[in-house]
Amino acid sequence: MVKKIRILIDQYAIPAAFIVFILLEFLQLGLGRLLSLLPETLPMSYLKESILIIVPVALVFFFGFSRTFKSGSLLRGLLCILPFIIWELLMLSNVLLSNLKNPEASWKPWYLIVYGVFSVIGIGIREECIYRAVIQNIVAKKHAKNVKGIWLTATVAAIIFGLCHVPNLFFGMNPPAVLSQVITATFIGLLFGAVYLRSGSIWVLMLVHTLTDTVSLAKSIFLDSSDIEVANQLSFSWSLVIFYLILLGFTAFLLRPSKCQQIRESLCFADEESESTIRT
Repeated sequence: MVKKIRILIDQYAIPAAFIVFILLEFLQLGLGRLLSLLPETLPMSYLKESILIIVPVALVFFFGFSRTFKSGSLLRGLLCILPFIIWELLMLSNVLLSNLKNPEASWKPWYLIVYGVFSVIGIGIREECIYRAVIQNIVAKKHAKNVKGIWLTATVAAIIFGLCHVPNLFFGMNPPAVLSQVITATFIGLLFGAVYLRSGSIWVLMLVHTLTDTVSLAKSIFLDSSDIEVANQLSFSWSLVIFYLILLGFTAFLLRPSKCQQIRESLCFADEESESTIRT
């Protein structure tokens, strides 16, 4: 049964990627609802977050992309996205320093800050497992054979990553904030997808994803602010267009035609395809 599902996914990669995305969204929603029945204590919160991490990791194995955790170059991935890391660190430093200087800032107790950081790490792990290790690899396996297919792979995965933020409309976020989040996530997802294609390292993306979310949610992690309150402060502005163009240019540099062969070799299933070709 699992083998038949994988064959269908390989044949109809792009429709399959969207279907898998929808199914996984329902799975996460249902799992979240089920876990909400557990007592609201700090130890239980850690348990919930741990379960939410384990399930996406298991899905990577289910879809046959287990080599994701073994293949790739961490160093190459870090070099590919180093400017973005520096930018995010500067942004995080600015947020924290500005609040340290603010005598009215209300900081959370250390144990809640530790839990907040753990929660954000969990988001980074599970979203990279779902949107890069599963969904992007589904598309890449069929299409990432030339420059056009590589761009198609990164774009489809980025669009799906952007769309995964639409349900926030039903969790208290206002429409302008959700629109800004969807567009920004799409362009960041495009960059993340390019880094994954170039390096094959899911670990570096988990790290950078965690850093990005820490910057976005810094006030709710370190200060007495709710996630929704912080998220609703987001809004689309034309100044963001410059940021999007920079991300797009950065992506184009990483996915330039001369790197096509390197990208093919970095795919987590590249060795399997080579062995299959030799056997044939």
